[in-house]
Amino acid sequence: MIEHYTDHAANERTFLAWIRTALALVAFGCVLAKFDLFLRLLAAQHAVSVHQSFTSTSQMGILTVLTGILLLPVSYWRFRKVRTALNETKAMDIALAKIEGILTIVLIALCLAVFAVLLPAVTG
Repeated sequence: MIEHYTDHAANERTFLAWIRTALALVAFGCVLAKFDLFLRLLAAQHAVSVHQSFTSTSQMGILTVLTGILLLPVSYWRFRKVRTALNETKAMDIALAKIEGILTIVLIALCLAVFAVLLPAVTG
């Protein structure tokens, strides 16, 4: 029997949640990056101009993909750090507040940027 099995299982579930988040960011970034191409093709078919704000969606998509890719090694690093702490007999500090805080700020900034760019184009 594995010692502290429930703690290790919870650590693995948390790691998988981080991986799912990273994959979702990569997928959403791909959608954003391709959205610009879709609008250009649509505008070419109907002979209309593309709204200026849509040209930056591909840049935001690339940034979102890069954030998702960056999240993968960070999540593995966190998983290994917690696993090491669970196997140790003495108490260890496992806080990653700086990295998690930076990633949270980046994600919020990306969401606000997408909202700020797409809202004017949708409303008129």
